[in-house]
Amino acid sequence: MRAKYFNDGIIGNAKMTASFSKTGELLRLFYGSADYKQFIDTFHTAVKVNDSASIYLHDDINNLYKQEYVKNTNILQTEIINTYFNLRVLQTDFISTKENILVKNYKISNNSKIDLRLDFLVYSKVLSNLNNDTSGYIKEDTLIQYNHDYSVCIFSKEKLLSKQINGVTNNFAGGEIGGKDYIGMSSDSGISYDLKVVKPGEEISFNLYIYINNNSEKCLLNELDNEIDRIRKIDMKKMQEDLEKYWLKYLKEHDKLLVNKKDISEKVKKIYNRTILLFPMLINKETGGISAGVEIDEEKTRCGRYSYCWPRDAVFITRAFDVLRNE
Repeated sequence: MRAKYFNDGIIGNAKMTASFSKTGELLRLFYGSADYKQFIDTFHTAVKVNDSASIYLHDDINNLYKQEYVKNTNILQTEIINTYFNLRVLQTDFISTKENILVKNYKISNNSKIDLRLDFLVYSKVLSNLNNDTSGYIKEDTLIQYNHDYSVCIFSKEKLLSKQINGVTNNFAGGEIGGKDYIGMSSDSGISYDLKVVKPGEEISFNLYIYINNNSEKCLLNELDNEIDRIRKIDMKKMQEDLEKYWLKYLKEHDKLLVNKKDISEKVKKIYNRTILLFPMLINKETGGISAGVEIDEEKTRCGRYSYCWPRDAVFITRAFDVLRNE
């Protein structure tokens, strides 16, 4: 696993937490609780424009970035502008409080003067080891990467253009997914979608979903198929609107110091509000444990790890809880 030292954006609910880099790369995805299992080793998205190689959304020499939360919510938006093709991508990431699904919405605008034919590519490598190795397969236009206990399911409402199980790294950068699938343990896989031709001045919208299934609760056969089909039918636009209302209400209810009504620095208000919105994503609702932070050093190369409930950090956070609850 490559070193990941910084989280620039964090979203989540009581059972699922995701963190992102400042360029919108999905770094970590916890499921079960905020302090339980982390599933993602590497997750990359890219677009192929006309006959180009892959343009990685999180890392390209021609990309400009701007990232911010939808104001006073845990909905993260990353604006990506590719100056070579004059292509704008607004990536919106959110996790509903009612559904354990990471929704990745991409609004893609062609700001050039020529038609742009787009393919959307996804590379997913999940964490695995000798005792909990992972494999993958494609079923009903869904990439399912599974081990003994869980399955990471990546899909859209759209049909797949191409797929590849194992050995994806070698040709993903060139904008190609396909070739021989190697049946066996394969932690890295890839899929792609045909987004058709986007004309000058046109904007399209594309949703990608990541759902983690507990295999002991829903079997990998018909039950998982039915769950994915149900998710595909959800109105994600309404889900996002409802989530925005939820976090605005949550923040209002927890602003016990009435900071947002006082004549103080907007920067102070922003830090205060972001702190309130971060707290619920660090708490294990079943045990009451509070993680010191979303893990930032899995290999312990710079610290002793943070994805634990450390007494010192828990004291700081519970003191803040007392302030927001009582004063």
